[in-house]
Amino acid sequence: MEMASPSADRVLLLGPLQVVRDGSSLPQPPSRKVRALLAYLAMAGRPVSREKLCELLWDVADDPRGELRWCLSKLRPLVDGPAAMRLIADRKQVRIEGDALEVDALKVAGQTRSALSSGSSSDLRSLLALFRGDFLEGLSVERAPSFENWLAGQRHRFGQLRQQLLERLSVLLPPEDRIEVLRELIEVAPFDEAAHVALVRALTNSALHAEARLQVDASVKRFKSEGIDPTSLRSAFATAQQQRAKPAKALSQNSNVDATGHQEPVRTRRPILLVMPFAGAAPDEIADAGNVTSDVIFGMAKLRSVSTIAWSTASSLSGQSPAVAAARVNAQYVASGRLQRHGSGYLASIELIEPASGRIFWANEFSCNVGEAFCAANPLASQIVAGLDAEIHIIERNRALLMPPASLDAWQAYHRGVANMYRFTSESNGEAQTFFHRAIALDPTFSRSYAGLSFTHFQNAFVLKTREREQEIALALSTAGHGLEMDPSDPAAHWAMGRALWLRRDHESAITALDQATRLSPSYASAHYSLAMVHCQIGDPERAVEAADTAALLSPLDPMLFAIFGARTFGLLRLGKTEEAAVFALRGAEQPNAHIHARAIAVLTLASAGRMDKAHAEWARLRHLQPAYNFRQFEDAFHLLDDLRNIYQKAAKAMHILE
Repeated sequence: MEMASPSADRVLLLGPLQVVRDGSSLPQPPSRKVRALLAYLAMAGRPVSREKLCELLWDVADDPRGELRWCLSKLRPLVDGPAAMRLIADRKQVRIEGDALEVDALKVAGQTRSALSSGSSSDLRSLLALFRGDFLEGLSVERAPSFENWLAGQRHRFGQLRQQLLERLSVLLPPEDRIEVLRELIEVAPFDEAAHVALVRALTNSALHAEARLQVDASVKRFKSEGIDPTSLRSAFATAQQQRAKPAKALSQNSNVDATGHQEPVRTRRPILLVMPFAGAAPDEIADAGNVTSDVIFGMAKLRSVSTIAWSTASSLSGQSPAVAAARVNAQYVASGRLQRHGSGYLASIELIEPASGRIFWANEFSCNVGEAFCAANPLASQIVAGLDAEIHIIERNRALLMPPASLDAWQAYHRGVANMYRFTSESNGEAQTFFHRAIALDPTFSRSYAGLSFTHFQNAFVLKTREREQEIALALSTAGHGLEMDPSDPAAHWAMGRALWLRRDHESAITALDQATRLSPSYASAHYSLAMVHCQIGDPERAVEAADTAALLSPLDPMLFAIFGARTFGLLRLGKTEEAAVFALRGAEQPNAHIHARAIAVLTLASAGRMDKAHAEWARLRHLQPAYNFRQFEDAFHLLDDLRNIYQKAAKAMHILE
């Protein structure tokens, strides 16, 4: 496997960002956005629209295009060579000409598959040497949620590739040479049970029995510190011991390995959230802060996704530190906040804290008019509830992703299912179903697992297995029904039922179920989006736009953001706002997990707005993913009233898309 010359110009992304020219690292620009822009363009490998770059890096800016021009001016000296212009920009697009520019991340992405299948240990070491840390280690960009979402995805992707390379290298090496590789693997994947067992086995096979005993103790302690049941890990260690009698005896006498290998049943656990009474400066702010705190606790309880400490208990803990208060009620998360009045508005500053360390997991600010703060549908409390719930689930999901599948409880298996179900591929949808089935087997009363399983059948009927649509609709309905039986007050169960009823074209019943989900929990963004999805096609387009806006407000980084934009697009088209509809259709198609129908919405809406060049460009991208796509597939997927169907039929004809 050929390595690059040291004198070649390189962009290094697998660790802190570096740009190397003639073997020397160039000074980095102080602007985080300039560095973020360089990384994004280097990874893109194609022209990126200025509009896309502005949306990526400037959530709120007076002149995003002007700021982009400034960033490009700072980027050019880093990228352009002495005799070559690599940063190519015109009025619409920007790209980095990468033929003479080596990007370490692209090299790893392009060569890992062949190295895993047929590469030598030297090939694997060469690729692993490119990793100096996490992808863009140390870089974050405030108020740029789209970039942060992209960055999180890249970090997970290259973390997985690094883990696979280390696993393969450890297999190829002799036992005495595996130890350091396995130690590195554990740092990359700290809760991969197989890596811990392999390290203990390698130490034992190398006659390093004392180190093996220490490693057993350290591994078990590490699992316990994260609340992971180490029983199966102990059992695996015991099995490894039995393969070598003398080491096994030494380990069983001097460590905490349970040689019986008995594994207790895995039980469900939901994290506990303590919402501390919010603070305020003035007396009226203190009183109002107490009311908002009560509304947030009530809203979290209605959402029924995590366990929430009651207001009476939370108020009695006021004044105590997060660590002391959390210990009193065994809470894994503590939320605190401050309410300030500014003229006719309120600003709430919220923090989600890890009580053991005092580390802030997440912080955000929410605002509303004073008149709205204490109405029946409190938008301030709803935004706070949605934000806290989303962040807790992200943390729980990421912890579950680091755990070996065999040790998952129902809650963790559910989160592994959720992590897969929003990727919209047949393979990931099947993996999601496996995890949801496991969660149900571990806890048949956990309604969220049924809702997730129903969603996977919805996706099969809608886009992934359309030839088996009727069977998948029946499964979506039955699993949603099981969820309702387990917990009729769970908004997610009503959400799943509403979507399944829409598939069956029982539109009135679908709206009834989704309305019930929003009544049970006004903070449940998925229910608001699904209402928008139904109304935009067969109901009230104004209500569809309103529901889509509510969903986006409650969950601005939602994994279904492409579909939220799609529902808004349909509603705007039916209201005659074609230009605005085209903007949101394109935003939807540009989301990283947008499925094929979302891309088709962009093609047809852009054509309806007369933006034919852009429509043809999006059509080329769609055809690259699914060459045989036609208008009948689009029409079969949605339940379009005549007004919307006629608009899209004309657009399809203008684009020469086959029926």
